[in-house]
Amino acid sequence: MSKRRPASVVVAALFAVAALVAAGLTMPGTAQARPAAGPSYSNADGHGHPQPSVTVNPIVGKRTQPNIVVIMTDDARDDDLRFMPNVQRLIEQQGVRFINSFSPQPLCCPARASFVTGQYSHNHHVWSNADPWGFHALNDKETIATWLKSAGYNTVMLGKYLNGYGMQTTHEGGPSLRYVPPGWTDWRAAAEARLGHSPLSGGTYRYFDTTLNVNGTLQPHQGRYQTFVFARQSMQIFRQYARSPHPFFFWDSFVAPHHGMPHEADDPSPAVEDNGNTKEFHTAARPRRIWGRFNAAVPHGPGWRGEQNVGDKPFYIRDLPPMNSTDERAVTQITRERGEALSVVDHEVKKMIAVLKQTGELDNTYIVFLSDNGYFLGEHRMRQGKILPYEVSLRVPVMVRGPGIPKGQVRTDPFTLIDFAPTFLQMAGAPRAKIIDGVGMLNIAKHGDQGWNRGILTETGPRYVRDGISESDNFLRKKNGPSPLRFTQGVRTRNYLYTEVATGWKELYDLRTDPGELTNLVHRKNKQKLVKVLAHELALLRNCKGLQCSRPLPPMLRSR
Repeated sequence: MSKRRPASVVVAALFAVAALVAAGLTMPGTAQARPAAGPSYSNADGHGHPQPSVTVNPIVGKRTQPNIVVIMTDDARDDDLRFMPNVQRLIEQQGVRFINSFSPQPLCCPARASFVTGQYSHNHHVWSNADPWGFHALNDKETIATWLKSAGYNTVMLGKYLNGYGMQTTHEGGPSLRYVPPGWTDWRAAAEARLGHSPLSGGTYRYFDTTLNVNGTLQPHQGRYQTFVFARQSMQIFRQYARSPHPFFFWDSFVAPHHGMPHEADDPSPAVEDNGNTKEFHTAARPRRIWGRFNAAVPHGPGWRGEQNVGDKPFYIRDLPPMNSTDERAVTQITRERGEALSVVDHEVKKMIAVLKQTGELDNTYIVFLSDNGYFLGEHRMRQGKILPYEVSLRVPVMVRGPGIPKGQVRTDPFTLIDFAPTFLQMAGAPRAKIIDGVGMLNIAKHGDQGWNRGILTETGPRYVRDGISESDNFLRKKNGPSPLRFTQGVRTRNYLYTEVATGWKELYDLRTDPGELTNLVHRKNKQKLVKVLAHELALLRNCKGLQCSRPLPPMLRSR
C-alpha cells in the first residue's frame, strides 16, 4: 500500500500545474489546452449526462466577463407571461422588461436565424421552415456562437435549433443528424432522427420522445417529458461551466408552448366551418397531472370571438369564415393547454435560477427571456398560427436581468430578434460583427429609453409553402395570384403599422387608437401624407444591410 503524499507537496504540484496552464503550456504527455475548451463526454453517467471536468479555476482566480443565459420559448405570446409567475418574479422584477419587442418575420426558422445572426430574413435568406429553405438555407459560418467563442466564451446550445435540423442537409450539402455547427463548445440540439423503430428516432416536437445530438452522439429520451429533460441538463450545464475559467453563453431553447405530439384526450375536436371546410387544431403536450390547471382561470381564449368585419383586410383574411362555437371552444382549450405547457417551463426556470445562485454565478450572469415569435388565438379570424404581420404574431415577451441592469423597470424602445446578437456582443465586451443588421440594446437596458427613432421591418416569406400550412390557418393553400418571395412587407413605428401585399393591397393601422388593428386607414384622405412617408421608409428598409437598417426615421414618425 502506497503512502499518501504530504499536503505541501500536493499544493506545490497544483500551483505548478496552474503556472503551466497560465503560461499556455502543458505537462508532458498531455494534450495542448484550448482557449475555451468544451466538456468531455467520455465520463458521462449512466443516463448519458456529461459530468463536469476538473478545472484549475479556484487556483487561477475568478473571471470578470459575465455569463449570458438565454431562455427561449417557442410561439409564446406577450400575454402568455400570465402563466409564468416565476419568470416574472425572478427575471422581470429583477431586471428590465421591453414592452415593444417584435419578431420581424414571425415564423420559427426565419426568426431563429435572425436571432443567431442579427440579420433580417432578406440577408440571412431563411424564408421559411420548409424546403428549399429551413435549416440548410442558413450559412452558419458567422453566428453569435462563432463571435462569442472568439471572445473567449464557452458556447452552449440545448433544445430546439432551426427547423429541418437532422433531416435536411447542411448548408454545404452534408448530413445534419450528427452535425455540430461552427462555434459551439457544447452542442445538445433536438434533432429530427428518422431512424425507423430505433429508440433514437425521436423528434423535436415529440414531447415524450426527444432525441438530442450531444456533440455528435445521439441521445434518446423516450418516455421523459421534454421540458424536464432540458431543465435537468440546464442545471448540470450551470454546475459544469461554473468551474471553468471562461465565461459561458448558454442558449436554452424550450419547445413549449409550440404544438407537438402526442395527441391527448382533452385536445379540441376538429371544427366544421361555415364554408364547409374542416379545421384541425394543434396543441402542446403536457404532463397528465397538470391537465385542467387553467380551466377556471381561462374562461375564453384571447381572440375567441374573432373579428366581425374583415372587409378592409387582405384576401387571405377576408376569405376566412367567422368563428363558430366549435372554433371558440377550441381556441379556449388551446390557450389553456399552451398555458399549462408554459407553466412547466416556469417551474423549471425557478429551479434553474436557484442552481445559478448556488454556484455563485447568478450575480455575474445576464439572464434573457424571450420567444421566437407570437401567435394567433382567434384574432382576425386566425384560429391559430403566426406568419402574418399583425400585433399578436409580431409581438414577443423580452426581459433582461444581470450586472448593471436596474430592477423592476420598463423600456419602450423597440427590441427585435435581430437586436439580440449585437446586445450579447455588448455584454461580452466584443466588437460588433459587420453583417449584423440589428442594434445593441444593453445601454438602453441599463440607462433608459432613447426614443423610438428607427423603423422595424416586417417580412413574410413566399406565399405557398407546404409545411407552413399548419402555422398559417391554411391561407397558404391558395394558388391564385402572384407568389413573390416576400409576399408581405411592412414597417412598424411606435404609432403605426403599414404593410404592402404583393397583390397591391395595403394596410395602415393607428395603434394608439386601434391596438387590435380592426380599422384599415390606408384610403382615408387625411392619411395620405402619412401613407406616402411610411411607404418611403419601407422602400428604404426592404433591402437594407447592416447599419442601413437602423437609419433614423423622419421627425414625423419619431417618438419618445
